[in-house]
Amino acid sequence: MIRFANPDYLHFLWVIPVLLLIIWWEYGWRLKSMSRWASEPLWDAALPDRAPGRKLAKRLLIVLAIAMLLAALTGPQIGTRMVEVTREGSDIAIVIDVSQSMLAEDITPNRMMKARHEVVKFLGRLHGDRVALVPFAGVAFVQVPLTLDYAAVTSILHALEPGMIPQPGTSLSEAIKQARRAFREESRAQKIMLLITDGEDHEAGAIDQAKEAARENIIIYTIGMASPSGGPVPIKNTRGKITGYKQERGGGTVISRLNEKLLTDIARITGGEYFRSTAVGSEFKQIFKKVAKLDKEEFEAKEFTDYEHRFQWFLLTALLLIIAAELIPPGRLRRK
Repeated sequence: MIRFANPDYLHFLWVIPVLLLIIWWEYGWRLKSMSRWASEPLWDAALPDRAPGRKLAKRLLIVLAIAMLLAALTGPQIGTRMVEVTREGSDIAIVIDVSQSMLAEDITPNRMMKARHEVVKFLGRLHGDRVALVPFAGVAFVQVPLTLDYAAVTSILHALEPGMIPQPGTSLSEAIKQARRAFREESRAQKIMLLITDGEDHEAGAIDQAKEAARENIIIYTIGMASPSGGPVPIKNTRGKITGYKQERGGGTVISRLNEKLLTDIARITGGEYFRSTAVGSEFKQIFKKVAKLDKEEFEAKEFTDYEHRFQWFLLTALLLIIAAELIPPGRLRRK
């Protein structure tokens, strides 16, 4: 594995082929000029200080040295080792609704896409906090256990889609229950739950689960990913095209609305806070500020972060090339 500490210097490598072209053109021009002075067999006598081949070799070595210096400036870092690093942070379970109602477009472009977008930005602000991912609909499960690998969480987050959980409906009680299991009992870090949903709940028990979470010192921040006026729930085909809207048994169109009261009660019971989704995602910024002020736990973690600098080898190669170029005599070696 290789990376560059200063990748901007890679753009200067285009100079190398340009210099090579100039050198090759100059070499041809020099041979033609010498031919006008004397034929090649007479060059040693007529032009004793001119040796085009030696000059060409000398200049090629200098260009290669420049290439090595540019490579050194990029700061190549090759190879990694698993090292233990000290981290300080909280434990955060991101609990995200993937029920069919999250396809409603009362939030642009729809509730699910908006939720994914804001969570990705939220992950980008974290540093040292362990994160778990818990999607839910009629049931819930821990998709990603607590981890520091935000890239992995982001990758799986992008794959979440309404309908991925075969059991339909929305069970906030099941979501909170499974998210509680994502935390480690022995951890001394503050346990935080981000419950992202439109607030629809087809089963009872969410308040009871919130009380259990409060007993375990889990703070729940709820984010209402919907509008109070709500919107119809679209039905899409395999190509993602809307073919209709979910209908009630009586024939009317189902309107999915934000249940702010339930989400407010869940957050209040645990000492958290309820936020309604905004166009600019300011609610996640506020949650991040609150999380940053909570108790942290110091722990050891293993990471592939120990990239070793290898610029020294390029500098050494450049130095040797320059020395070799200087050792090449300017003219031909002639017998006395």
